[in-house]
Formats: sequence, structure tokens, C-alpha cells
Amino acid sequence: MAEVVQRHLEDMLTEFEQAKKIGLFTEKEIKKIVRTRRRHEYKIIRRTKEKECYLDYIKYETHLLKLVKLRREKLKLGRSFKKNEIDLAIKRRIERLFRSVCHRFKKDVQLWLTFIEFLKNEHDYSTASSTFTNVLQTHGTKSWLWIMAAKFEFEVMISPSSARALFQRALRLMPQDKKLWLEYFKFELLYVELVSKRQAVLDRSKESDEDDAILQGKILEIVFNNAQSTIENDPEFLCSFVKILYEFSQFSFVESFIEHIYSVLKEKYSSNAFAQSLIAQRPLINERKMLDEATKKEQDITFMIAVLEQQVRENYEELIKNSQINKNELWDLYLDFCIQRLSQAPDSVKNEHKNTCDQVFSSADQQIELTPERYFEWVSIVDNNQRTKTIIEKATNRYPNDASLWNKRLELVIEQSNDSKAIRKEFQLACQSSKIKNSPAVWNTIIDYAKENDLKWTEELFEQTQSESIDLSVAFEFKSKYLQWIHQTKSLKLVRKLFDRLSIRIPASLSFYLDYIQIETSTSNLDHKRIKTAFEQAIIYFGPTSADLWLAYLDYLKSNQSLDFVSISRVHSRALHALSADELKRFNTECALRNLS
Repeated sequence: MAEVVQRHLEDMLTEFEQAKKIGLFTEKEIKKIVRTRRRHEYKIIRRTKEKECYLDYIKYETHLLKLVKLRREKLKLGRSFKKNEIDLAIKRRIERLFRSVCHRFKKDVQLWLTFIEFLKNEHDYSTASSTFTNVLQTHGTKSWLWIMAAKFEFEVMISPSSARALFQRALRLMPQDKKLWLEYFKFELLYVELVSKRQAVLDRSKESDEDDAILQGKILEIVFNNAQSTIENDPEFLCSFVKILYEFSQFSFVESFIEHIYSVLKEKYSSNAFAQSLIAQRPLINERKMLDEATKKEQDITFMIAVLEQQVRENYEELIKNSQINKNELWDLYLDFCIQRLSQAPDSVKNEHKNTCDQVFSSADQQIELTPERYFEWVSIVDNNQRTKTIIEKATNRYPNDASLWNKRLELVIEQSNDSKAIRKEFQLACQSSKIKNSPAVWNTIIDYAKENDLKWTEELFEQTQSESIDLSVAFEFKSKYLQWIHQTKSLKLVRKLFDRLSIRIPASLSFYLDYIQIETSTSNLDHKRIKTAFEQAIIYFGPTSADLWLAYLDYLKSNQSLDFVSISRVHSRALHALSADELKRFNTECALRNLS
């Protein structure tokens, strides 16, 4: 081990001598560099290799290389003077370390990318290219890595043939990867752009047949045809090619190519609602490019976009009127489009979009059966109180057993009206359905309103939640809330009376017991007997499943009966025998932290 380290340090002699000779480092600094490198060298030749040791060494050498460059500028030595002996030696050392760590930890793709980034910064592009090849041998299933490598070959190495070969290899490995197909298609368009620029500075008469085919988009047609035959039944994928083509609208073949893609959509997916929806949205497919160009030119194209949106709506209405496709699917897609446009609309045209959405929802409601979710969307769009009331009444009439719709109806009535009688009437109307009557959300809404307006009615409502005719889920949720409300509005005597009455009723609620105990312990005159009884009753139901209950019991005993160590020990022992395995583990941990055991 020592011999290897010593040999590596001896290999650095020339580097140190030249650095000292030209004044980059003093003798003291060189000795410090030697000590640091010796320490790192010993770490990386251990039998058990650690990634962090390599990375620390690389980090040190990288900082050292930056320091060398800075001192060259400061001393005005020039960038090339003794560069091979000093700078290049450090760079090769860093490369050697990267290769070693990447070889040992091949699965860490971030290591490879860091190595490639270092090579790019050092302008060592040929080595970066070969490193991409190495990393793809290990991580060949990562499509984004193939795309990155191909872009590097095309944009940095200016090698379209290498980039194309990488894309084609990747597609042979992952033929179903949509991102790969789209990036390959975009690359071929960029290649057309490159060829056209080259032709612009050459004699047009010397144009080859190959270049002519490229400029006419023949390669792109092959790529598109292969893509659609490989990935079938995906109309959205085909539209992605259109969006890319619009980025290169300067080419003469683009319009005809787009027409070809839409003709494929019409013929191949004539019975597919989603495909026909994409065709209907065609006027807006180039919207992103239009907005970007308008931003650059500081133009307002709001009116133009509104015209295009109107064209899309007309397309949808024509499609719904004449198409044999399922009307429910088409209306769903049309409504999705309207909602999406509303969410994207600027504030200046928000109201116009809301009115349009309202009209479209109204038309849809007349022709198909809207789902409860659609009614929620419709209500959220409309601002007019009377209109929202009409819509939600339609919804509850169509779905009389949907608790979420009735809850929304109650919320709107409460929000829009101060008439307590009208609100009570709505609640009674809702409770005519057993499903609504047993909905915790509906009870929660009406009780929250009653709390702020009528204490007597609030108590009546709470009592109803605990009656035998109400579902146990409602009784369970409001048991503790009832107790807390009585504590906030009435006396401790009534709290105790309510607890005694509800504690013997099912379902049992842990929060009910803990809240009652909290109320009792917060009073000035503690009733220890009642508190212990509450704990013992809770343990009957929740002893095996709640470590928190036992911890609260021990906390109470310690804070109020600190001298009764026998009781504390007995409760602790009972907890150990009662709790399930998972809760017992948590109980022991908490006890250790609180020093209760």
C-alpha cells in the first residue's frame, strides 16, 4: 500500500518542480499539497472502497486546478506556459480518479454526469463523447440519457450521423418510448435546418439528390410513419408531432405534413372521441408559439386568441351535432376544454370565459346527464347567486341521495341567506333521504351554522347526532364535539352529566374520553375519582391499540400522585401486558424519552 502511494507521489515530482520554478506555489504550499495528496491516496487504495473518498479527492484536485488558473492570470504567465507539465497533469489525475470511481460505482449515473460535466468545462469534448458511450453501456434503459448523448453529438461535436445513430440504437432498445420518438423527430428537423443553412452559402446548382430529399422532409415522413406504426392507438402522440412541426414553420413542407397528420387522425381514429377532440382543437395547437412571438414583439393578441377559441367551440358543436361517437364522451371533452381555457385566461377576459362555460354547461345539461363532479365544476364557475342556486337545485333533484351535493346546497343557502327558517327548511329537505341524514359532512355544515346563530337549536342538533336513528359514523364524529361545545357554553356539572350519559353508548371514541379527561384536569378542583374512572373506561375499549392513552394515564398519575409509585408501576405493568406489538414498541420509546418508566 505504502509503495503504491509513494510511486504516485514520485510521479508528481515534475509537476511540483515546474510549479515551484515558475512561482505558482511556494515550497511550503507544495509540502502542504503533498501531505494532502498522500492522505487522499491512502484513502482510495483501501481494500473497502468508498465513493466519498474519491469525491473528496476529486473536489480537492478540481479546486487546485482552479487555483492554478487564477495564479497564472495574476502572475501573467500566460495560459500555455508549462501547461502540459502542471495543468494537464492535474486534469489527467482528475480524469483518472473519475474513471476509477465510475468503474467501481457504475450504477450511480450522477457520477458519470459529473465526470462528463467536468470534461465539458475543460473543453475535452472527444473524451466526453467516449464517456457517454461508456455510461450508455451500463444505463442503456434510461431514454433521457440517450437523448442527452445525441444532443451532445449534434450540438457540440457537430456530428449529425453520430446523433442519428444514437437515436436509432435507443429506439431499437425502447421502441415504445414516446419521448425518444419526439426528440428524434425534432433532431431530424434541426438537421433539415442545418442542411438548408449550408445550402444558403453554397451554389444551389450543386445540390445533391440526398440533400434535396432531406429538404423536402422525406426523412421526417419515414420517422413519423415508423413512430405511428410502433405506438398505436395514441392520437395525442400524433398531435405532439404537429406541435413540433409548428416550431419549424419556415419550411415549405410543414403545412402539407401537418395536413397529412390530421388526415391520419381523421381516417385512423374516426370513432375515437379523444382523437376527434384533438382535431376540433386544431386552431389553437400553435398557441404557445404565437404567444412567445407576441411577447417578444410586445403585441397584444388577446382578440386573435379569442377568435381561435370560438373556432374550436364551433368545431366541438359541429362534431357533437353530426358525429356518431358517444355524446357523453364528446361533451366531457368539450367541458374539459372550456374549463382549461378558463383556468388559463387572463383576468381581463375571465368573466367572458365564465359566461361561455356557463352556456356550454347549460347546453350539456340539456343533452346528457351531468355527473355530480360536473355540477360542482359548474357551480364553482358561476358568480351569480341566483344562478348557482338554480344549478345546485338541478343537481340535487337529479341526484337526491348525493350527500356532497346536498352539503354544497346547504353551504350556498347559508352563504347567500340570513333567514334561519329557510336554512332549517333546506336541512329538513336534505334529511328526507337516509343517505343525506347519515352524512357527517352535512351535519357538520348545519351545526357550524347553528353554533353561531342559535344555541338551543345547536343542542338539539347535537342530541340528534347521538340518537339511535342516526348512523354510528355520525354519532362517533360528533360525540367529542358535543362534549367540547357543552364545556364552552355551559357548566362543568352539565359536562359530567353528558359524559356519564354518552360514555355508555356505542360507538366508543378515544378522543371523547381524552377530551373529557382534559376538561377535568383543567379545573381548579380535581375530581381524581372521575378522572381515573374515565381512564379505566377508555382502557376497556382502547387499551390494546393506543399507547397514547397509557402515556396520558401515566402523565396524570405522575403529575398528581407523584408519591404513589405503586399505582404508577401497576399502570405501567398493565400497559406492557395490554398493548399490541407495534404500540408497545412506541410506548417503550416514549417512556424512555419522558423518563416515565
